[in-house]
Amino acid sequence: MFYVRMAGIPIGIEHRYSYIRRLCAGYITQDTPLFTVCASDQDLIREAGPGRSDSPADAEKDSRFWGYCESLCLYRAICLHLVDYGAFLIHGAVVAVDGAAYVFCAPSGTGKTTHIRLWLEQFGPDAQVINGDKPILRFMDGVLCACGTPWNGKEGMGSNCICPVRAVCFLEQNPENHIRRLSGPEITPRLFHQLLIPRDQPRLDRFFVLLDQMVRTIPFYLLQCNRQPQAARLAYDTMRRNQDDKDQTGLSAAPAGR
Repeated sequence: MFYVRMAGIPIGIEHRYSYIRRLCAGYITQDTPLFTVCASDQDLIREAGPGRSDSPADAEKDSRFWGYCESLCLYRAICLHLVDYGAFLIHGAVVAVDGAAYVFCAPSGTGKTTHIRLWLEQFGPDAQVINGDKPILRFMDGVLCACGTPWNGKEGMGSNCICPVRAVCFLEQNPENHIRRLSGPEITPRLFHQLLIPRDQPRLDRFFVLLDQMVRTIPFYLLQCNRQPQAARLAYDTMRRNQDDKDQTGLSAAPAGR
């Protein structure tokens, strides 16, 4: 077993494969964990899906396949426990500029990674990717913060840091760049597709309290955009403004090259 610190919380990880320890190398701590997670054979088999002729019990410690499956099971368990500490998993990419984090959510393949790379190109050393795929969001002293984790996508874009969230933005592909702020009824159906939702009732109740607090305190946007640098600039210029500015409800930009 080893310990990691994520979202400011020390966590114990019981493991059988070496993959997970290598993955978490940048997050290891000696602090006493607040809780510990592990993955059973049944968890691993479910994660692997049908069609496997081997079993986790027979696999070598350096098995990449079963190690990867174990890492997914363990992260899921961690994220469900984190609800008890005011935190939860969101499927999205987070980039920070000048100390403020922006969360981008979209179905896989839409272009989240491409978009945050535009931010890195636009803002250079002022921009930092916190997590490219599966960040943790946690309320800390009443402020929603984006937290880096080792689970940051196949590109490995992320850093071990915590940054307050300024806005959440849903991405859609579009020939022209357009951004608008979303109203409450528009947020929930989009947001639910990006969350790991607990099944047990006490934790589910806490989870909904966190979501309600998030929707009440964080502005949400819809960015319909292409893959040109102007998309990143439009998103940043809009979301960084005072959130009470009524002009934010609909800003547009011409497509690249016009």
